[in-house]
Order: sequence, then C-alpha cells, then structure tokens
Amino acid sequence: MKTTFVAACAAALLLAGCQGSSEPSAPPTSQDALTTTDPAPTTAAPPDDVEETSSSPAGDATETTEASGPPQMPDEAKEDSESGAEAFALHYVDLINYTSRHPEVGLLEPLGADGCKSCVNHEDSVAYSQQHQETLAKDLFLVAESISLHNPSASTATVRVAVEQIGQDVTDGAGDVVDRIESRTATMVFTLTWTDAWQVDEIQVQLEGQ
Repeated sequence: MKTTFVAACAAALLLAGCQGSSEPSAPPTSQDALTTTDPAPTTAAPPDDVEETSSSPAGDATETTEASGPPQMPDEAKEDSESGAEAFALHYVDLINYTSRHPEVGLLEPLGADGCKSCVNHEDSVAYSQQHQETLAKDLFLVAESISLHNPSASTATVRVAVEQIGQDVTDGAGDVVDRIESRTATMVFTLTWTDAWQVDEIQVQLEGQ
C-alpha cells in the first residue's frame, strides 16, 4: 500500500524528534501515525509565577473545518495569557483538521517558530497531500480536553491537548481509497513562545498507556 499524506500528517506532526535535514523525508506508513520518538514532558507543579488553567472540554474552543474556508484564529488566541495559549494550540489543531480535509499550503507556516521540526514536517505533509490530491472525509483529530500552563515571566506556555485520531479511509482525487487511518488516542503537547504573538516551538506526543 502506498504511503499517504494523512499518515505523514499524523506522524510528522506528532513526532517530536523528526529529522533535521533540509530535504523532507518520505512519508511514513499509516501504522506510524501518532508515534513518538521522544517522551513528552511530564506535567510538574508549576512555579509560583506560572498560571494553570483547569482542564476544559475542547468543544468550548474548537472551530469547524467546513469547505467554506480555513478556521480563523480566535481573538483569545492572540492574547499573552494561559487561556490565550490554550486557544492558540486548539486553533493549530483545527488547522490540522482543515488541511487534512482541504490541503492548502501556507496556513500552518506562520504559526511555527524557526527550528520547529514537527511544524516543518507537517507543512511538508500538507504540500504532499496537495500535490497527490489525497484527503480525508472527516477531521483527523477529535479533541477531548485541554489544559494550559503559562509562565508569564518567561513568555512561554505548555498546552496539553488530548485527542482521538479518527479512523477512516484516505482517498485520492478520483475518489479511490489509497490508505486507511486507524483510530488511536494520545496527548499532543505544545511548547509555545510569545513574542508579538504565540508560535509553536515544538509538538510532542504521549500515546495512551505509555
């Protein structure tokens, strides 16, 4: 079975330690989706100047990914706050879902910081999908809940987003099934930095049960 964008989408996005070469690597198979090479950071008690949000259902912050256009960044995601960081990470997941259904280059690039390997690999995956006309019928990820740790003195944040990867077929431009995505659950861990806006430094993953 040939490799597909969606497999690359899940794996490249969630892999924390992707290759650092300037050339994009070949997309992994669908069995590699939601696999990580590095453990995600454990959640420790935040220092005194770190704010922690309570765990919240994703339905309060997620956007739709309909064909009318890509989701727009909510105003809250433009704030240097724990809720702003959480809204930003959820918006990034929304864009992942949108580009898995409607691949479009240029949507994720402005949100990744220089040196974010997982961001670059996912951007390359979107380009691969667009070139090969491979898409999903449904969103790739369903968000269960999220939590944000904000360090205002360092202008950084860590956002943990629990997701379910939705099992479904991958189809090409002719409507033929070219691959299959399996259902899996994991936690995506976003490391963010604030300058004039939030940017993703890296995305790691913890698979359920590991």
